[in-house]
Amino acid sequence: MNKKWKMWLVVFAVVIVAFGVGRWTGSDAEADEDDEAGVVAEEDGDGTEMWTCPMHPQIQQDEFGTCPICHMDLVPMDQADGGDDDVPAVRLSDGARKMARVEHATVEVGSVTGELNVFGRVDVDEQAEVDISAWTGGRIERLFVNAIGEKVTRGQLLARVYSPELLSAQRTLLQALRNKQDAEVSESDRRLRAATASLEAARTELRLLGIDRRQIDEIEESGEARETVDIYATAAGTIRARHVTEGDYVSTGDQILSLAPLDTVWGQLEIYERDLRRVDVGTPVVVEVPALDGEELEGRISFISPDIDATRRVARARVVLSNEDGELRPGMYLRGRIEIAEEGDDVVSVPRSAVLWTGERSLVYRYDRDLDPSGYVAQPVKLGPRMGERYVIREGLDDGDEVASRGAFRIDSELQIRGGPTMMSAMHDEGLMPLSDDEIVEVPEEGVEFDPPIDPEQLPDGVWFCDMGTTHWAQPEQGDDECPVCGMRLTEKEYSDGEEHDHAVEEHDHGGQHDH
Repeated sequence: MNKKWKMWLVVFAVVIVAFGVGRWTGSDAEADEDDEAGVVAEEDGDGTEMWTCPMHPQIQQDEFGTCPICHMDLVPMDQADGGDDDVPAVRLSDGARKMARVEHATVEVGSVTGELNVFGRVDVDEQAEVDISAWTGGRIERLFVNAIGEKVTRGQLLARVYSPELLSAQRTLLQALRNKQDAEVSESDRRLRAATASLEAARTELRLLGIDRRQIDEIEESGEARETVDIYATAAGTIRARHVTEGDYVSTGDQILSLAPLDTVWGQLEIYERDLRRVDVGTPVVVEVPALDGEELEGRISFISPDIDATRRVARARVVLSNEDGELRPGMYLRGRIEIAEEGDDVVSVPRSAVLWTGERSLVYRYDRDLDPSGYVAQPVKLGPRMGERYVIREGLDDGDEVASRGAFRIDSELQIRGGPTMMSAMHDEGLMPLSDDEIVEVPEEGVEFDPPIDPEQLPDGVWFCDMGTTHWAQPEQGDDECPVCGMRLTEKEYSDGEEHDHAVEEHDHGGQHDH
């Protein structure tokens, strides 16, 4: 019993010693680990460099790599976000700028020329139109021309009319002719002068009733009054309208037929009221006729209507076009290119692609080299007229400034992600978002650019469009999924019924992906 107690006492002592040694060594190890962890944490806070994506700043990691969204190379955060904090700007490295396809252009100062694209139609030369009218009352016995559009030549027989008044005038002519013949036999000068005067009066009466000299001579030669009188074309042309049919009675002055010579025609071009101040009589125009394989004709504006169409806000500008071969037909569709210019040594202009619209105001992204490091700053501008592929800038930019001529939408999106003042925030904060006109626009197969942009609500369902709050490009199919104006990804307009349609199902079945 005594031996057992001693054995347990030894075991207990060994356990106590082992426990004490473990506690002492464990405390030292934990202390060493804590010290080491403190050193590492200090290095993370002071020495570890963080990397981010220039186009997607929400992506941040502690080592170099590529962005999982756009696959661009990451850059140090101080390079992406460093600089003057008082100026909201977007800073891109050379590699990031290349990946984002951002291009620069220098502001130009001086006269700007361009072309104004307008549309119109071929119309009849109203100054050459001829109306064949009834010179006296009667009944239409026969019409020799019945079809609208039929060509007639000068002197061609058009109609035959029975007129009691003409019949009486012919009989008066024949009686005056006999009186003159009797006066010549009598050898009385006085009687001959009276008979001659009476004959001339009868001839004049017939001419006033629409009978030409040739017909009068035929009546005198035959010595018989005709019950009907023929009506001939006084000019060559095409029948534009027929106002009577056979058997109709007409009164003096009533129209029978209308002719329009088509050897010359008018190109009636429609010019919006905002562009009228840049167009004058005599301005050169190139007219393209799509129906004739794009044939181009040159001319000059000969007249501008003083009236504005109250609905469409356009005025008509006339161009006289030669049509000797008759290929231009009234009603044909025309495209016109009018030469325009903004003259002056102080005219400031930028590429059209550099301008972003915000409803009532616009902005560009100016490349500011005075920042450290350099970056893109949103610059509100006051726009002048569009001159071809350039916009005149009234206020906001100076000679020598650099702007983002391509990729401005991407820069704006980047600044918006970072919470800076952007085109989009201005549109919503200031209430400048364009409102829908409740009119759904048409989107042709080749796509369409809207300048100025429109509200996306005006687009038909199912089209692909560039969604920047407003829309400056839309196309019916996804295509290469890139906006040709700014290079951004396109978005599909959702269907109002909320259901998937056949074309969308087919795209998904073939592995198509939609990025919204």
